[in-house]
Amino acid sequence: MQEAHLKSKKLLIALIISLICGLGLGVWYARYTQHQTIKHEYSFSSTPTIFVHGWTGTGRSEEPLFASAQSLGIAKRHMIIYMRPNGKLKIKGHLTAKMKNPIVQVIFKNNRAGEIKDAHWLLKIMRVLKTKYHVNKYNAVGHSMGSYAWVYYNMLVGNSAKYPKLERAVLIGGPYDGIIDNHKLNQPQNPPLSKLWDDQPNENHLLKNGRPAIIRPEYQKLLAIRSRFPKQAEVLNIYGDLLNGSNSDGVITIPSARSLGYLIKNEVRSYHELRVTGANAQHSKLHEYNLTVNKALTNFIWGKNKAIN
Repeated sequence: MQEAHLKSKKLLIALIISLICGLGLGVWYARYTQHQTIKHEYSFSSTPTIFVHGWTGTGRSEEPLFASAQSLGIAKRHMIIYMRPNGKLKIKGHLTAKMKNPIVQVIFKNNRAGEIKDAHWLLKIMRVLKTKYHVNKYNAVGHSMGSYAWVYYNMLVGNSAKYPKLERAVLIGGPYDGIIDNHKLNQPQNPPLSKLWDDQPNENHLLKNGRPAIIRPEYQKLLAIRSRFPKQAEVLNIYGDLLNGSNSDGVITIPSARSLGYLIKNEVRSYHELRVTGANAQHSKLHEYNLTVNKALTNFIWGKNKAIN
């Protein structure tokens, strides 16, 4: 009787050990399969991808955009650059040629300075990345005014040898030709222009050639120097449509966001647009763990086939 009980106990222990080993093997195999899939579908290089937030953005604003890519091991944040209001930089982290798909996050401590000031701050940031960290090429991601800042910055520098060269850009909810009720934003750098940049739902539209019918001052700035945008760049323009009749994401109208096409579509290697619809297309929700946006961004920046749908 005692011998039978001992055999049953040993059998139970053996069964438990087998189950644990089986589960462990299953977890290992799942991770191995995922790793192999990622290696097959995504490219890895030392080219950094630089994220820039929009109006009133903080350190947490852009993290949701790369959280999934980081959790899957596709990319990893290695540097945060803080731009102080006095124009001085504080850099946390570092970059090396051995890193694979490093992420750099830019945080403007004065997050209400506006898109023109942000673009000029990018001049200093990118110059430091070139001279101190030997960054020769990069990918750009921007949301809202961060998108405008990237476009204006790239038109200012073009392909100057003093700055890194742009490879791919994902621009989300960019206000290129107006913001709904822009004058309500506190923009001390250009109060005379604030009302001139006002947009309203269904007030503007794009002509057959993509040019907006109403040209606002901030768009005119870009229009004057659009030919300087880097020719080798590949650009994905993401915009929102709430499907509520406003033809907007609640902050940026579709004509304003899509007016980027007229500026650079014929200047770059490739230009794509992605329309996000429904409640998750609201301006702020475009960068808050938005599965559609995150999938398109990850595939376009790091994917081998750059599929956006």
